[in-house]
Amino acid sequence: EGFPIVVTDDYLQPELAELNARFVAANQPWMLVKLVGRVFWIGPIFEPGVTGCWECLADRLRSNRQVERFVQNKTGSDKPLPTSRPYLATTVAMAANLAANEALKWLVQGQNTEPRQHGLLTFDTQSAEMTRHALTRRPQCPACGDPAARQREFVPITLQSQPKRFSGDGGHRTRFPAETVAANQHHISPITGVITSLYNIIEDVSDIAYSFTAGHNFAMMANDVNILRQNLRGRSGGKGMSAEQARASAIGEAIERYSAVFRNEDELRLRASYQDLGGQGLHLQNEILFFSEKQYANRLPWNRQQKTLYHMVPNPFDEKITLDWSPIWSLTSQEKRYIPTSYCYYGHPELHHHFSGADSNGSAAGNSLEEAIFQGFLEVVERDAIALWWYNRLDRPGVDLTSFGITPYVRKLTEFYGSIGRELWVIDITSDLNIPTFAAISRRLNRDVEDIIIGCGAHLDPKIAVLRALTEMNQFLFPVLHDDAEGKTIYRTDEWEAIDWFQRAKLAEQPYLAPAASQPLRAASDFPKQHHPDLRDDIEHCVAIAQKAGLEVFVLDQTRADVGFPVCKVIVPGLRHFWRRLGPGRLYDVPVAQGWLQKPVAEDEMNPFSMFF
Repeated sequence: EGFPIVVTDDYLQPELAELNARFVAANQPWMLVKLVGRVFWIGPIFEPGVTGCWECLADRLRSNRQVERFVQNKTGSDKPLPTSRPYLATTVAMAANLAANEALKWLVQGQNTEPRQHGLLTFDTQSAEMTRHALTRRPQCPACGDPAARQREFVPITLQSQPKRFSGDGGHRTRFPAETVAANQHHISPITGVITSLYNIIEDVSDIAYSFTAGHNFAMMANDVNILRQNLRGRSGGKGMSAEQARASAIGEAIERYSAVFRNEDELRLRASYQDLGGQGLHLQNEILFFSEKQYANRLPWNRQQKTLYHMVPNPFDEKITLDWSPIWSLTSQEKRYIPTSYCYYGHPELHHHFSGADSNGSAAGNSLEEAIFQGFLEVVERDAIALWWYNRLDRPGVDLTSFGITPYVRKLTEFYGSIGRELWVIDITSDLNIPTFAAISRRLNRDVEDIIIGCGAHLDPKIAVLRALTEMNQFLFPVLHDDAEGKTIYRTDEWEAIDWFQRAKLAEQPYLAPAASQPLRAASDFPKQHHPDLRDDIEHCVAIAQKAGLEVFVLDQTRADVGFPVCKVIVPGLRHFWRRLGPGRLYDVPVAQGWLQKPVAEDEMNPFSMFF
């Protein structure tokens, strides 16, 4: 039996929505083709109930056309920008023949046809490159999806056994890195993917350091060209001692970011004010953010001086305003609580209240939800430890890298850094939680500007924590790796605060970066074994550590039905972000309680350099 073939000059022409609705209602397969332009598009063949529909495809196309959406929002038009203008009779004939061939294969092969398996086919007439792009069926699609997927019920998180299969570079995982990459390869496409690109950014030193970047897109939070520019630069980083680990890391972070974009689809929410919740809500200002009263009072002049969003001070939290609240699950008390949705999702419409911005602290992706929870918890512990060390400028002991069983890698890394005029070392910045946390640091030795770079890592396994710090340091090497003809650094970043640090910071003036001369080096044997063969046991161990310190561990499941790769946000009220938030609490109390300081550092005496990650 045949099916309609619809020819268009753009896959986002608004008339296609009506056609799609008609075909879905009639259970009618159909095919879409674009025969014009330098790159012509063939398929997909949409099969109601089997594949995704046009709305599923259009959702991904819109996400990956941010400039076009920006122009449409400015002009009030829903028509796509005309970009597929050029064509030749020969290329149109070629495209038509290819479309006919794909349709014939579907009719003859039925269930085994390639369009069903691979979705959209593109052919670039200039490079003669043919590429397949997966069509993802979106369960939450308003046209063909399951209404239950858009109206989910809250489900308490019950940790499942997750035996570890990989415990090498990057962390403890339930899959090998190559398996993670293969399982998510279909998500990589500039047209239909949640990841638009994936490539190695430091190929010239790839035998030493592997660092991949994955492109992804955020929601347009405002019709502002500066926001558009930031979104177009959206990149997720992946690091590792191997290319596969770095790829897997970058893929995971990109999916994590995508999953945390507010889409008004399947995000669970409750409309209420903080006061309405009667103690069930987490207080954004007092339990999560920890800005000081002085920071709130001076926020307007301070914010005018900021060139990035990292250290912007929001408005004081209003307990009476009705907001969206997301349900979160306490792994400590096994109870449901609530947190403002705008804190958890990028692009939420209530960001205009500016009580906070969404950020990635505690957000993580993993091969299982347990893996994501474990990684998210380690991240909030790491950033808390960084904040305690950095803003108090604490003297911390150095680390004996020869004791961790990674001597060949460290030797190779040290020799490479030496060959480009740099030295490196690691210090122990473990907090009162006693989860091994390290900072790897490197500076230039051959010029006045030291271009100091820092990487950090935390893990129950101290060896993994050290490797995470070293590989993250390698990630930050790329922005300062290249020089101009005069020997000056060519900064491959537009982060103003990072460049300011690179150019001004000197080890002699920042002694907290160096190993404390009065303290012995820390060896691997100084850290008792805490990790287990099963990730569930690791999480329960971490929850117990937090509870002993008077801290509660909450989890928000952010997994998207159309992606299927688990994502969560871990929230531990009381732990500090490493951005400049100088309110009372652990930042002042822990260094004194641990004997690192005799008295708390005054707010005005905290490190004038804000953390620039």
